[in-house]
Amino acid sequence: MIALLGARLVDDEEIQQALRQSICLLKEHRTAHGLIPNNVDAATLRPNFRAYADSGLWWVIGSSLLAPDQAAVREVLSWYEHQDVDHSGLLSMQESSDWQDLFCTRGKGLYLNCLYVLALRCAAQLFEAEEAGGLRSRAAAVADRVNAHFWYCGDGSMMRHYAHTFSTEGSTLVDSLGRRREIPPKKYLVQEQYFLPYLGFRSCGEWFDSFGNLLAILAGVADQPRTAIILDLITRYSMDRWPLASITPAVQRGDPDWRDYYGSLNAPHHYHNGGVWPFLGGFYVAALVKAGRRDAAAEALENLAQLNVEGRFNEWHHGENGQAMGAQDQAWSAGMYLFAADCVQRGTADLA
Repeated sequence: MIALLGARLVDDEEIQQALRQSICLLKEHRTAHGLIPNNVDAATLRPNFRAYADSGLWWVIGSSLLAPDQAAVREVLSWYEHQDVDHSGLLSMQESSDWQDLFCTRGKGLYLNCLYVLALRCAAQLFEAEEAGGLRSRAAAVADRVNAHFWYCGDGSMMRHYAHTFSTEGSTLVDSLGRRREIPPKKYLVQEQYFLPYLGFRSCGEWFDSFGNLLAILAGVADQPRTAIILDLITRYSMDRWPLASITPAVQRGDPDWRDYYGSLNAPHHYHNGGVWPFLGGFYVAALVKAGRRDAAAEALENLAQLNVEGRFNEWHHGENGQAMGAQDQAWSAGMYLFAADCVQRGTADLA
């Protein structure tokens, strides 16, 4: 579905048919409650639901752009409505259940909830006034909560990011029974401003999540000042040297978000842990276009083109030296380059 963003622009019937068949195949293998699989094996037609969290939202976006199905979209979005497990207005997920399927993101994920906003706004375009208005209202409510809970102000205080997990009333320091609230201090990016990657139970991620922050821009969650802050941070930390590194700083062994299952694949500056992903570079170019930074977008597009030439549309590259590390000929790497080029050419990056 990410590859579709750019591939739908190609005047090639074989490609268009493959995209429509993909939309249909995923839809046919959804569960009775509307959960879309994250993939279906092409040989056995067996659906895979392990990394379930974002698959349906991308399906809503992709199908809305190419093969609208109102009934299926309603069903899929109903499933997501039930993932607001604590009635907070935000979606929750299990660990490693989105595109970062070997990483520690969990609880209320930034990327997942910004994608939810985008999917709701895409879906709204399929319906008549009243139903469309309801979807836009849901999108606006999620966006408001993301801004309220995820935006870190650079002041060192984490209380506002943990308070939503308190089950008893009281002050910021003690609960209604006089028990002290234990809040761990912020350790990384203390003086920066950005959207935090996830909110868990009295914990949160501290690294900068590129995809989540870019989607905050593209989905209209981030306003103009916050958009500028996010893009400036990316440049300041040289995350766009090869567009684009997935996170900064990389999670190190011994950090709270380190997991033994990372092994060598998710070592620092590898894979999800700070590796460079060309498909993310496409979203970065789009975000620059949406922010009105046309010259920077054109330069980033050239850098992305060179990366794709050197890696043959590779899956991912090393975060420090740019070496191609993943599999070649990745459809989402190619598709997002096409999408980025189209954004630069047209001067707009609106999906919804």
